[in-house]
Amino acid sequence: MSEIEDAKHELIQDLLSDKANRMILRSIMTVPKSTAQLCTECNIPTSTAYRKMQKLFDYKVIRRIGTINRAGKKEILYKSNFSVLKKTPEWEEFLLN
Repeated sequence: MSEIEDAKHELIQDLLSDKANRMILRSIMTVPKSTAQLCTECNIPTSTAYRKMQKLFDYKVIRRIGTINRAGKKEILYKSNFSVLKKTPEWEEFLLN
């Protein structure tokens, strides 16, 4: 593997080694959700959710979608840039495009 491929492989391994990251990614694969929704659904603290969402966003694993909620306020939803979770021997789960 090249250095770039090695770095990407290491990054994916690092992101997927975290159970909360895997729960978040699984949750937002098909339906965009807010951080508050993810906190409830994944049973993680708000500060943890924001930190993990920022890291996933920085590495372009997820994207932000701006919407207007029923109260007329701007709301940020998150959606995975991947569409499939597949089990592998190396990690409990692996992301595929």
